[in-house]
Amino acid sequence: MNLLSWKKKYSAISLLATFLLSFDLTAKPYAFITNQLDNSVSVIETQNNKVIKTIPVIGKPAGVAVNNNKSHVYISTPDGGGFVVLDTKKLQQTNIVKVGGASLGIAVDAKGERIFVADWYENTVSVFDSHKFQLIKMIEVGRSPSGMTVSKDNQWLYVANRMDDSISQIDLTTLKIKNTTKVGAHPFGLSVDSNGTHIYTANVESNDVTVLQSNGLKRLATIKVGDRPYATALALNDSLLFVTNQDDSTISVVDTKTLKIISVIEVGEKPEGISTDKDDQHVYVANWFDSTVSVIDAKTLKVVDTIKTGEGSRAFGLFISE
Repeated sequence: MNLLSWKKKYSAISLLATFLLSFDLTAKPYAFITNQLDNSVSVIETQNNKVIKTIPVIGKPAGVAVNNNKSHVYISTPDGGGFVVLDTKKLQQTNIVKVGGASLGIAVDAKGERIFVADWYENTVSVFDSHKFQLIKMIEVGRSPSGMTVSKDNQWLYVANRMDDSISQIDLTTLKIKNTTKVGAHPFGLSVDSNGTHIYTANVESNDVTVLQSNGLKRLATIKVGDRPYATALALNDSLLFVTNQDDSTISVVDTKTLKIISVIEVGEKPEGISTDKDDQHVYVANWFDSTVSVIDAKTLKVVDTIKTGEGSRAFGLFISE
């Protein structure tokens, strides 16, 4: 082989290696953990459960919403009056968007086109486009809106109105409230199943979970869980519901067919945010007082790893990328 041929072959191999490496890096799922007392976000690579970077975010970061379509993560900043935009490939902050009072809950629609920000003090949900981050509409909801989630068919946005003890269902075509239903005392985190038929909300003060059906937003059941339930996550094809109990430092596991608790799992102190990895098996729990993340295997219902993060880990929302 002459020198020119060798150089061409070497260049081709180098290009291929670079492509494969870059593809591998962008394909890895990350968990974005807000550390409210540290003013930072810990980035965990869920393939090996290691913190690979800590990103400074000013404003007491709390809520998280991952936009896989745009390679963005949106971090609500209650003390900053808005949200921060992170690039999931470069793992750095790219924008700051002002909203108003105290933003907490944050979500993104199924197409990645719109961002929803709950304002705790103004009792509104602000809708932004994800291109130029311009305000589209401000929707009045109940008092102290907190958790939000979007149905996978992109038809509905569900909002937990903490001080009104209610859940609002917003039509994402008209951006108007379709239904509002009373639930337990002080609802906070909530989840909707893959079919969009059932909604589960954690009620902090009544120590229970309300199960609603999407059609008419009717109440189906109330399930007693641990002390001060905060947030919820579904796993194993929606067959199990995981609920963080803040004052018990536990996770209640509910069989979604029988609506019975099948296990109670001890995690770190004051668990708050919870989200399921893209493998639908591993559930990540942010522990506020321990400044850690517990990883639960949904098949064995055991904690399989504990990851040290920053101080005051909250991670309220869907915080794992695909």
